[in-house]
Amino acid sequence: MNVGFNSDLFLRRPMTGIANYCFEMIRAQQELDSRIDYCGFTGVGWRRVDALYLAKIARDHRKGLSGKDAKSSRTRALIGTSVERLARTAARFGPVRATYRALRKKTFSRSMARAARNLDLFHAFNFQPHADIQVPTLPVIYDLSFIRFPEAHPKDRLKSLEKLPQTIACAPLVQTISQFSKNEIVAVYGYPEDRIFVAPPAAASIFRPLGRDLTAVDLAAFDLAFGNYFLAVGTLEPRKNLKLLVAAYSELSLSQRAQCPLVIVGAKGWGQLELPPQTDRLIRSGSLRFVGSVSDAALRSLYEGAKLLLFPSMYEGFGMPVVEAMACGTAVAHSAETSMDEITGDLASRLTATDVQAWTNAMQQAVAQSEVDSGTLRQTRIIQAETFAWRRSAATVLEAYHRIDGNTI
Repeated sequence: MNVGFNSDLFLRRPMTGIANYCFEMIRAQQELDSRIDYCGFTGVGWRRVDALYLAKIARDHRKGLSGKDAKSSRTRALIGTSVERLARTAARFGPVRATYRALRKKTFSRSMARAARNLDLFHAFNFQPHADIQVPTLPVIYDLSFIRFPEAHPKDRLKSLEKLPQTIACAPLVQTISQFSKNEIVAVYGYPEDRIFVAPPAAASIFRPLGRDLTAVDLAAFDLAFGNYFLAVGTLEPRKNLKLLVAAYSELSLSQRAQCPLVIVGAKGWGQLELPPQTDRLIRSGSLRFVGSVSDAALRSLYEGAKLLLFPSMYEGFGMPVVEAMACGTAVAHSAETSMDEITGDLASRLTATDVQAWTNAMQQAVAQSEVDSGTLRQTRIIQAETFAWRRSAATVLEAYHRIDGNTI
């Protein structure tokens, strides 16, 4: 069976969100069934995606494209690098984004005319193909935030998804990442529930506890002490609800903030955060710290050493920081009545996303707890996080492939 997909997702630096889901899913699927051939659209053409290529992608991302191997790789792939540069620039500027998408759509259409003859299925990891194709398509719909919160998305992204209802209507099956999102797809698009399957993501193997001593060494680089800071992780954009989180944190007393600074990890996203007026004062005092993007190794340590992960997002298809933090044994507080409920079960604090006082109270209670959680509590969270596994989800996807290929839908 020959499966095509948009491997241009792998060009993103850092590889997070959809790109990470695509990478991990393809890798796990290959490990389970080597008989399936994967062909990836790179942005300028198509190439076979095998285990060796995926290993190279993983190495390049770990090095951040700073080592000699990555430099020589860039030299050998000059065209691909130009596409990557354009893609990264496009992520920041609307007009460039529109130009890049138009160019990618044109290139995809031209190359697909030839590639389609050799494909049995196109796996649309980024919701839909870049352009119309004459191949059965399996769309991955992560969430419907662009429907529920259109104001939290750039206009060109909304425009690019205008044909999604048509893609979904024609799809033999639809893949999503949580029961929450499955319910949303049924409610919004009326797609048959029995033709939607859930293949959730999982924490990468790096997210595991290494112990207080080893973690403390990494935390020293951030001037943090084990168990004495709050952590928030996510792209800096309005939907993540950081405005509320900072407002809630500012309500802590001076001594409470001195005991537990709030550390926010994440790259700049789209839109204005509109943080509260007290933000600058909190930053100057050192109690509020934006550290930008960090390596997975550093993020692992930040997770394990945190007193509490705070995730007040208004809307998520899944909530990767939640499962990653739990995989490290860390306590979590997240928005109630969201997809995160499926991750944490009864092992987290669920708070109304708009209730500032509730988030302040959760932080005050955490500060009052002088000792780090017991080993039993931490191990229980780890076991819960392990119920999400890439191989288990990959097996579900492979079953869907065979249903589509055998036309048993």
